[in-house]
Amino acid sequence: MRAALPLLLCLAGPALAEPAPAKRSPPVIGCASLANYRLLMRQTGDAAGAAALIADPKADHLGCGAIAPESVTGISDHVALEGQAYDCLGLQSTGVCQWVTAGALGPAAPRKGEAAKAPREKGRP
Repeated sequence: MRAALPLLLCLAGPALAEPAPAKRSPPVIGCASLANYRLLMRQTGDAAGAAALIADPKADHLGCGAIAPESVTGISDHVALEGQAYDCLGLQSTGVCQWVTAGALGPAAPRKGEAAKAPREKGRP
């Protein structure tokens, strides 16, 4: 049995070494101005293109930047224009919200000042 243990560890080693890295989603880009956010997305086509533009120090960022999900305090405002919905995310470091495509950070966070609503069961008031 002792002779088989090193063989088993050698065979299982790569599988036990490290889990496969999770796919990284493109960074969330936000702008203080909804007009600038729409212009940036129109110019770059998607969040990955916008992130590449933001990473270029010589490019015009239109006042936009990457948003860390842990800095978001909630949704300050919401608007729909031409069939597209946008959220303005409140951030811990500033009083100015940042406009993003609605749902860019996953499920919608509760709006500031609103408690999360629990789903009601059928037949219960």
